[in-house]
Amino acid sequence: MLFASQYSVANEKQYSGINRTTFYNSEYNKHFVGNGFLIKYNNKLYALTVKHTLFEAKTPTMNAVAIEKHIQSWQIHPNQSPNSLVKLGKLLNANDNEAIDMNILSKDWLIFEVEENKSSLEILTLRESPLTKGEQVIAYGCSYAKQESCVQDKYPGKFISEEANNLRINMPDIDLTSLRGLSGSPVLDSNHQVVGIVSNVLPSKSGKGFDFAPANLNYLKQQLNHLAN
Repeated sequence: MLFASQYSVANEKQYSGINRTTFYNSEYNKHFVGNGFLIKYNNKLYALTVKHTLFEAKTPTMNAVAIEKHIQSWQIHPNQSPNSLVKLGKLLNANDNEAIDMNILSKDWLIFEVEENKSSLEILTLRESPLTKGEQVIAYGCSYAKQESCVQDKYPGKFISEEANNLRINMPDIDLTSLRGLSGSPVLDSNHQVVGIVSNVLPSKSGKGFDFAPANLNYLKQQLNHLAN
């Protein structure tokens, strides 16, 4: 189903691609498991997606946020362009003691080194200043429902407020329950700077419906600054 505020931006710059994971046991390979994107921070290139992709991109014996022994390769590429790819390197925030359960939604970022970049993806930067109430933000990516046709769809909304781990975004014209697979997409401001990553929804404080709830930058910046030291 295509919503009024969702539309393809095939002629626009490509901000996100889909994740493709290859396991040592090929039975668990995934050709599309959420979205991912590139940033430059402190002059270093990183690839980002959400931790909760590991709810689907895992084996029965993979119980922690540590993928090295299970996943042979992880790539990001535009949905319709599998040869325009980013080959991901080491998972920098791997943690053998962090279980793959609902608690990971409070720190919903996977941070990878980039081994090779042959993609058309834009290299993004993080926004430093806070959002203002009512400011427009846009998520760019592909959902599972649109995977056969999507190049990069665009989901605009307006900033409501910030929680400890999430942004609250108002997207009144979009059925949020239909957006499975969009997770990991970048959420950008009007200057195309990253303000969050598509992660979750939260019950609206009005008691009616849900707010779009990307993970904010707090955990990501904490981890990136730690890696720099």
